[in-house]
Amino acid sequence: MNAVLRHVLLIDLQPEMLDTLSPLLRQESLDIHTVESSPFVLDLIRGTPFELLIAKFPPQSVDMEELIAAVREPGSMCRQTGFILLAEEKDLAEAIPWMGRGANRIVMMEWSRSRIWETIDELLNVAPRLEIEVPVQIALPPEIARDVILFRTANISESGALLSGFRSIPEGTVLTFNFQLPGEDLPISGAAEVVRKARQGFQGSVGVAVKYLSIEDEKRQLLSRFIHRSLEGSRTN
Repeated sequence: MNAVLRHVLLIDLQPEMLDTLSPLLRQESLDIHTVESSPFVLDLIRGTPFELLIAKFPPQSVDMEELIAAVREPGSMCRQTGFILLAEEKDLAEAIPWMGRGANRIVMMEWSRSRIWETIDELLNVAPRLEIEVPVQIALPPEIARDVILFRTANISESGALLSGFRSIPEGTVLTFNFQLPGEDLPISGAAEVVRKARQGFQGSVGVAVKYLSIEDEKRQLLSRFIHRSLEGSRTN
């Protein structure tokens, strides 16, 4: 059986970086598309479902705000796509604020091939995310909080979730959670670990990304079916 070809868009990459990345990407059955930044590229991103975006920072011919908007705006075919910024050391300070504002990772051009590939592989194999807001009941260790805390999901996947609330939770914290999917009778509950903080900013809220540690098989299967059904429905609408 032939491998399913996945598509990667490389934006404004210089020849030496293309020479570094191209062999790595092709070894993994990735179809490479190289373009220079332009208004045409913004339309291409909005209308084409790429599995990964890699852009030189700063972009040459478009504003960074415009590029992020094209990727993450509602209706964009790349809204859930992993987005890597490729930066030189001199540009790192300017690139960092875009993490959490639409970019998922920053790769330094000075890194080794193996380290660059680890970052690419991590994003290519991330579980599909579904943007959905539902209330989540969170129970934290008693030394942090004794009462149940209410958060909301920003997105969910089969491996974790991004939660939004009004309490900061330290990375590494193990918590229990419970939420209800629309139209489903069985609640999704289990244990999860906080893996990073994320910028949310809505009315002072904070974001925390969690990975699931344990969910009962029946509930995990329900979650998987719900996510894939919802994502398929959004693609056909």
